[in-house]
Amino acid sequence: MENARKAWFIMQKDLKCEKRYLVWTFIYAVYMAVMIGMALRGQMAAPKYVSPVTDGLFLLLIPMLGFYFSRRSFKYLSEDSYTQMLAYFRALPVSDHVIIIYRLLQMFFAFIINGIVFFGLMYWTAEPMRNGMSLAGYLAFGLTWIGYGLAISGPYMYFEYSNHGKAYFRSTLILFAGAIVAAVVIKIFGGNMLLYSIEAAARWNLLSPLMWGMFAAAAASLTVFTKLTLRTLRSRDLV
Repeated sequence: MENARKAWFIMQKDLKCEKRYLVWTFIYAVYMAVMIGMALRGQMAAPKYVSPVTDGLFLLLIPMLGFYFSRRSFKYLSEDSYTQMLAYFRALPVSDHVIIIYRLLQMFFAFIINGIVFFGLMYWTAEPMRNGMSLAGYLAFGLTWIGYGLAISGPYMYFEYSNHGKAYFRSTLILFAGAIVAAVVIKIFGGNMLLYSIEAAARWNLLSPLMWGMFAAAAASLTVFTKLTLRTLRSRDLV
């Protein structure tokens, strides 16, 4: 409980210092919602012409909802800002458990705020979806993809805290490439992950097995990568 209190204090301090960057986070979430909503509307209007593009966009961008803009996120490549942050915390000293809880709080906060903005606006942009789904169904759809985003956020957290800036950048490129390959493979086998998630949510609402499966995957991913990240922090050389 004490670790959680300390992590929450650090996060509050971050949010107060990064107010102008939070505005850009909001703008980015709005931009993504409008652009992806328009792409989704086009795909639903012509379902026979399913495209891997919308799958790829969701697989690539939904995990980004787990971040909010900050000076640190803009400077991680040029200044290795995440490593500097870890070195600063170690010098205070702040325990590794507090650092992990702090990162998880950031993640959950970002998904809540960005998720509300993104899926809220997309609900009105993608008109065929709004007409074909109940509000409960759309909520299940949004939570399904939030679950996916949380699952992928586990590896992001691990790479962020276990590598220097350039290595972290290369790791994110590998994750991006994996999302693109997954979208292409799904297309080759005649599937469409996005449309399937819409159909499952519309049919089952909040009982959607896909949604609960994603939550289970998220819980497993965060559990595994939290332990791996904690182990790495204990032994990592921050010089």
